[in-house]
Amino acid sequence: MRTTTTVQPRRFSFWAPDFSRSVTVGVDTSETAYHAFEWAARHAWSLRTDLQVYLADPGDTTVQRVLERLPMLTAHFRPSGDDPVAALVRASDSSATLVLGCKGEQHRSLGLGSLVLPVLRRARCGVVVVRGRPPAIRGEYGWITAAIGGCEDPVVLRRAIELCRTRRASLRLLHIHPPAQHGAVVPRDEAAVRRAALFLRTTAPELTPEVVVESRHPHETLASLDSDLVVVGRGGQNDGVGLITRAALYHASCPVLVARPEPLHDGRVVL
Repeated sequence: MRTTTTVQPRRFSFWAPDFSRSVTVGVDTSETAYHAFEWAARHAWSLRTDLQVYLADPGDTTVQRVLERLPMLTAHFRPSGDDPVAALVRASDSSATLVLGCKGEQHRSLGLGSLVLPVLRRARCGVVVVRGRPPAIRGEYGWITAAIGGCEDPVVLRRAIELCRTRRASLRLLHIHPPAQHGAVVPRDEAAVRRAALFLRTTAPELTPEVVVESRHPHETLASLDSDLVVVGRGGQNDGVGLITRAALYHASCPVLVARPEPLHDGRVVL
């Protein structure tokens, strides 16, 4: 049986256990941060791993209600300090997944919170940005969507497979190609779908994916997903994320996992 750490308000754990497979979440006092905390807590519990919680307010007791529903979850609390971006990036070096809300307490307007892109650019592990419809955040649809069509497809598919197995969810392959301008014809990249199907046959033969090819603007497609999570690669435009990833972060109807390759001990990465 797991050893359970009971965390009381204003009580923090400052030891350094092995967090190499843990889930880390940043929590301020915003509503989206509490959604992120609940998502991270359920995800850590499903993986039977520890949860690292970086709190902006050491006196915040709201998280206790979630922990009471998951009595077997081991949670370690730390203050995020004056530089939460640096604290979360450091934590990503030894975490499997880093979880953020899509907006912080200082960001009340449309768009992303000010911490999301800076953390995403520098994080060393996959980052989940929790946003979207309540049923998606609660994981009620039973679908994991992998957005394919780029050089990061292998790592996107591996993360999607892991989530399908953990959650016993179905897999959807989504390939988006934006409509052409001025009536021109844009050929579909059917090769990306074929490569993904071959990858799945050799890596996860038990999964039979639904394949969706959309010829719409990315934000339209991602805003209409009935999915518990969409997995994307980071891409590589000037701001550190690609077109599909940016559309997902701003418009997806569900949480977004921006997948990263797993580093090996010698500094190489696994795609």
